[in-house]
Amino acid sequence: MTNKTLMMLAASICAIAVVGAGVADAREGRVRARGENGVVTGAVGPSGGATVRGRGAVQNPDGSVTAGSAGAVHTPAGNAAVRASTTTVNPDGSAVRRGGFAAQGANGASAVSEGTTTRNADGTYNSTRNTQATTATGNTYQGTTTYDPTTGVTRSTTCTDASGATIACPR
Repeated sequence: MTNKTLMMLAASICAIAVVGAGVADAREGRVRARGENGVVTGAVGPSGGATVRGRGAVQNPDGSVTAGSAGAVHTPAGNAAVRASTTTVNPDGSAVRRGGFAAQGANGASAVSEGTTTRNADGTYNSTRNTQATTATGNTYQGTTTYDPTTGVTRSTTCTDASGATIACPR
């Protein structure tokens, strides 16, 4: 998931949470709205930092239930982060959870991570997480971790320095 995708997902979940908002509460620098399917809150600090969070749940036409949550923060120093997740539970007991985050430092460092876990109706599950990070000096990390009940945990990592040369990944 790209930073833009995560931001859009976070905004969508927050918007869904307040669709048909019946109750809203606003105070200086803060707002909270509740809708039929969830709640969203937001705040702006006196120094310019801001946060927004939302969560909600809906029953889908096929009988499954999907719950989601998201949040974003921006600090006065210029750092920003967003996280979002959804979980869908099906009538047969199977489920899928997707989640991710993105962060950007004022110094240029960044990280993005996304993962999916699937539980089958028989209780077996598998999971995958992809993570990418870049330091302020331009070193990068790219890693994938996968869990499969037949093969166990598999990890794959690649790190490069600012010139693109492969380097040892830190532990």
